[in-house]
Amino acid sequence: MAQHDYIIANQSGAAFRSDLNNGLAAIVSQNSGAAQPSTTYAYQWWADTTTGLLKLRNAANNAWITIGTLADANLGLLSLAGGTLTGNLTLNAQSDLRLADSDSSNWVALQAPATVATNLTLTVPAADGTADQSLITDGSGTLSFASRSRLVRTTSQNTTSGTSIDFTAIPSWVKRITVMLLAVSTNGTSGVQIQLGDSGGVETTGYSTSGTAITGTNTCGISTFTSGFAMLGSLAGASRSGAIVFTNIATNYWIGIGNIDEQGGAQAGYTQGFKELSATLDRIRLTTVNGTDAFDAGLVNIIYEG
Repeated sequence: MAQHDYIIANQSGAAFRSDLNNGLAAIVSQNSGAAQPSTTYAYQWWADTTTGLLKLRNAANNAWITIGTLADANLGLLSLAGGTLTGNLTLNAQSDLRLADSDSSNWVALQAPATVATNLTLTVPAADGTADQSLITDGSGTLSFASRSRLVRTTSQNTTSGTSIDFTAIPSWVKRITVMLLAVSTNGTSGVQIQLGDSGGVETTGYSTSGTAITGTNTCGISTFTSGFAMLGSLAGASRSGAIVFTNIATNYWIGIGNIDEQGGAQAGYTQGFKELSATLDRIRLTTVNGTDAFDAGLVNIIYEG
């Protein structure tokens, strides 16, 4: 351990040599010591043996910047070969975080927080794309990529019993949801409908939608609904397959459009319209228009993206 003020005074030969050697010893030991050097310079290194940290003097020469730890390999930083980063990662309001793409030809900028963020976490995606793809999580929620979309398919649910099936915990960054039905049927003639919801629950009123059923050449029926995005029903046991897409157009306004093929009822169903939620969407429900006809076959799933 050695420190020096890096000022070589006029002195005799032996004293000069000793003073110079002390200065060189301070350089090669990174000014190591239990206390900071008595004389400091901008961009000066200091191996703080009390805390076990390697520090660098800032440009203004009025504070130390911690670079890493002295005891760990790579000073506690990630090696070029990669590794695990633990602890908190903080960005200030003027910074953003960037990741290189697979061939390092481009940088993808992740959204920076509006305020200083703590507990910032990067999550590596699974090979099948079902896990979060390098999102930032802070105290206020999850932020998505600034320049690319991502798709998440949830776990499908059987529509073999009950009068409703819910998908919950939909992230706040989601801007589009696709609801997919496969051979869904009920024990009655009521149509099926989709309802949206937020932290206050599924909303069952306030929809401005219409449902259309085409049953033959130049034959169709249309009805308006305020309870959800509905497809007109026909026969008990009719098998419905298709998809309905919901898109966030502004704030909590969602528009929806989709079509369903109904085997057994010999008709095609369409739905379209909009709904304004009272808060950010976080759930979606498949149910029946009358609320009493029960599901007896099929499955339903959703894909969301943002």
